[in-house]
Amino acid sequence: MTNSAISDDQPVASAALRAVMGQYLTGVTIVTVTGPDNIPYGLTVNSFNSVSLTPPLILWSLDNRNDKLSLFQSCPGFAVNIMAADQLGICQTFAAAENDRFAKSAWHFGSYGQPLLANSLASLECRPWAEYDGGDHTIFVGEVMSITEADGNAAAFFKGKLGQYGDQ
Repeated sequence: MTNSAISDDQPVASAALRAVMGQYLTGVTIVTVTGPDNIPYGLTVNSFNSVSLTPPLILWSLDNRNDKLSLFQSCPGFAVNIMAADQLGICQTFAAAENDRFAKSAWHFGSYGQPLLANSLASLECRPWAEYDGGDHTIFVGEVMSITEADGNAAAFFKGKLGQYGDQ
């Protein structure tokens, strides 16, 4: 095991943190929202986690440089779609700088008006609960209002690569 020296009580470099976090296997989600003109928007996110069971809360974070940050800050709700292993192409589409990501994806509006991606392992429609400063990211906490789920293997992100987890 390598041990990084600590000097002058300074935090580690961002590159070092990014490299070590690449060692942590994460699931892959696509967070979606309905814009003010009823136009759906979404992006691939792996910074997702549960927070509380009572009340049912989740969190995810978004880079403050994202041009849609204000859309999520002012929305009445959003959805987190947990992606399946056979949806790696959709994950890449929503991670790219394309304008109409939904044109290449099967989806529908959920019961709380948020875009839900078809064939996801799960979709959680949330209403905003809290928003926090997270350095160069904004942390969004949502109260889960509706869940849909299916069986399957999960999409995964590890060492900078998109892949799958589960029985192949």
